[in-house]
Amino acid sequence: MKSTTAEKLRLDYEPVAIVWSNTKPEGALQIKPHAQTCIMPFFAQVATKGKTVVFDRENYGCPGARAGLGFGNGYYDAFGGAGLDFMSAFFVKGKKSSKNPAAYCATIQHIPERERAKFIDDERLHKDTEKAKRFMTEDPPVTDIAEKYVIFKPLSKVQAGETPGVVIFLANPLQITGLVTLVSAVREGTDSIRVPPMAACQQIGAFVYDEAKKEHPQAVLGYTDLAARANVGKIIPENMFTFAIPYTLFLEMESEAQDGVFDGPIWKGLAGNA
Repeated sequence: MKSTTAEKLRLDYEPVAIVWSNTKPEGALQIKPHAQTCIMPFFAQVATKGKTVVFDRENYGCPGARAGLGFGNGYYDAFGGAGLDFMSAFFVKGKKSSKNPAAYCATIQHIPERERAKFIDDERLHKDTEKAKRFMTEDPPVTDIAEKYVIFKPLSKVQAGETPGVVIFLANPLQITGLVTLVSAVREGTDSIRVPPMAACQQIGAFVYDEAKKEHPQAVLGYTDLAARANVGKIIPENMFTFAIPYTLFLEMESEAQDGVFDGPIWKGLAGNA
């Protein structure tokens, strides 16, 4: 599958498709069973190296990624049942925010050593634990897909008979400007883009799944997740963001891109100087 939008944007990296399937692709990268890790470095391998990655209900990286990928909400029973109390403290100031500091520290001891430091030092994403709990239970849209696998693959590797649920552009600020202009050309009003302050995997997964259910879906701007950027490092250049859209919106944008903003003099002048 090709993208006129990607070609006219002159993207450095091919768009990534998310596909739900009951068939596991041969040779795909996969997280080790029950590993606690960020999935965005795997996304980076797809976007920058052309790899294919597969996830399932046993191999999804972390509680946030379980929600992001569409395997329900992973926060309630996270880390062996430590769940919301542990995670809400982690998202604020760790041990200092925990109602049971001893239990918090005991849970940390069961986390792989390479991941342990961030749980000790905490993430400080929320002002208090009640807000952090709402972040996990009320804020993210939850999807529990019927299929066994969630597959990330380059858009060009989408096969006949496959329909992506999501298409993700990895773009620099000028290219993001072009995408914002393009999606606004096919959407009424001034509210065509969401920027949810959530995990990067949820910005390309769960929130876009939620948009796909709507008659007039929005695009989702992402990679505003500090932890994801720290985990990915320089595999993805620092000036890049994700711009994720449901497949139905992708088709609308593709149609407009045939003879739209990218064929006008302003874009050509800017892109020629980029």
